[in-house]
Parts: sequence; structure tokens; C-alpha cells
Amino acid sequence: MLLLAALLLAQVPAAAEPTPAPAPTPLRLSVPAFGSKAEAEVRDLPQAAADAALRQALGRIVTLDRLTDPARSDSALAQLNAAAGKGPQKIDPDLFGLLERALEFCTWSDGIDGPLGGRLNELWGVRGAAAALPTATTLSAAVDSARCSHLTLDQRAGTADLQAGSLADLWGFAEGYAVDQALAVLRQAGSTNAWVRAGPVQRGYGPGPAGKGWWVMLPKVPGATASLEPFELRDRAVACLQASDRQLGAGGQTWAPYVQQQTGRPAEGVLMVVAVTDLAIDAQALGVTMFTAGARQGQLRLGSVRPSPSVLWLLGTGQGAPLTTDYRWSDLRRH
Repeated sequence: MLLLAALLLAQVPAAAEPTPAPAPTPLRLSVPAFGSKAEAEVRDLPQAAADAALRQALGRIVTLDRLTDPARSDSALAQLNAAAGKGPQKIDPDLFGLLERALEFCTWSDGIDGPLGGRLNELWGVRGAAAALPTATTLSAAVDSARCSHLTLDQRAGTADLQAGSLADLWGFAEGYAVDQALAVLRQAGSTNAWVRAGPVQRGYGPGPAGKGWWVMLPKVPGATASLEPFELRDRAVACLQASDRQLGAGGQTWAPYVQQQTGRPAEGVLMVVAVTDLAIDAQALGVTMFTAGARQGQLRLGSVRPSPSVLWLLGTGQGAPLTTDYRWSDLRRH
């Protein structure tokens, strides 16, 4: 009987191993934002969940674009500017957080870059060409209006006090902040492998498409014979700022789109700056500061930044091979 039972058991087919669930299909969506395009990708959520998370994340970017647009009379930033000189104003928490971080950069850079460059940006045609070049008088007044001390924030009360004559402008900060906020939405939705970009700023989280991070392809600048070597971004952010991005225009002349707020003059002699650090807002703000400060002064300032960023400058006029200089650029191999 025991032998018969063994033979019968031998004829029973073994239970089939369960078929593994298919890997989620990567999903990428985009929307117009900040005068350009914002896009995001999720690689590890089911299709319906990924679609919902991406739409929420991109909606967050669009909301922040509207919140920080000084040209929209209904934006929180425009309302703060309209109340300049009228004492502390209760402001939107997102605007407060963004102004707070921008003001920290203003203090750290000794006023090279900060949140009060609105008058200077108007003079140099950041959002539309100015008819004439600034005069010495208007330029001096605009430089004074950009001083860090002209904005006081009260974290407990959630208020901002902007002095009369100053104009807040988050050019060079808002896109990075929006990228960080959008990625936070995707992480809260359960994604551990996601990427977000707005304008010149992007941030990758998790292993990316091939398990080592998200590839960053850098553009070729005028005068260069080839593009720079790409690198992988994992749990970090990068801002790639070029002199050709939405150039300034005044009096029929053009410049790179960033103004050095200490001097009130547009940046010159820099073709591109690439800044890599943990947060997208820091990458963008560092990139702008390094663009307007230049490589020599920029390198001196970077020693105090923690966590240590990686920065690359391409210097020149575009008529010949650019000069390349960097700060801890080789550290990227470790990430």
C-alpha cells in the first residue's frame, strides 16, 4: 500500500510557480509652466496611480507658477509687492517658504542674488525687452532696492514686510522650489523612483531607468567642439543655466538672463553654469549666484556650503573654445 501511494503521488503534477506580476510601465506627463515646460516621470507605480500622482505633482507646479508670477495681479507675489511700505503682510505659506530660502541665499552671497531683484529685472528686460538702457540714477536706485535688509520675515506670524520702493521677484528660485514640491507629491504617493523637471532645473529620486540614477545630458555651448560628458543623478538635483536662455534685452542689446544684484549689471563672460546639490531650489539659486559671481569669486564662496555642491563653469564669448573650470565636479562619480 505504501508503494502504491508513492506511485500515485509521483503522478500528480507539481504545483506551478506563481507568475510574477509585470513591472509597472513608466509614465511621463508634461504641462506648460514658467514660460516653458514642466515634466515628471514615475517608474514604479501602477498606471492609474502613476497618472493620478503625476497630475497632482504637475498641478502643484502650475499653482506655484501662478503664485510667484509678478505680472499676475492676483498672484501672492504681486499682492505682496502692491503692499510694499504698508507694514507686515500675512502671506501664502508657500510664498513665505520660498522667500525665506531666497533671503538666506541673499545673506550668504552678500547680495549677489536674492529675492528683491524686481527693479533690476525690469530695467534689464528679464520678462520682455526694455526700450532703453538704464540710466546711472535708475540703476543706482534699483541696486539699493535689492538689498537683503529691505525684506523682513516673521516665521511665527507668517508675515512679510517689504520696504517701499523694493520689488520682490523670485526669478532664479521659483522653478527649483516647484520641482522640490512636485517630487514631494510623488514620494507621498508611494513612488521611490521618480523625476521632475521645470525649465533648467531637474531632480531625480531613486534608481532611474537603469538602476544607477537619472541620466543628465548637458548641451553643447557655442565654440565647443563637443557636448560635455553626461552623468547620472540619484537623489540629487541639477540646474543647467545657459547664457542663451531667455536673454535679457534693453536698448536693443542682449545679455545672459541673470543680473548681479550687487552691481546691477548683467552677467558677462559666462556661457554656462551647471550646479548639482541635494535640493532643486538650492541647485538653481547656487547656479544663478555662480553665474553672476563668476568662477573665481564663486569658488571662494562654495567652501562654506553644506552639503558640498558640484559646480561647473564654461567661460568665454562663444567665439572660440570655452574655458572650463569647476568645484568638486569629480564628486559626481560617487553619487
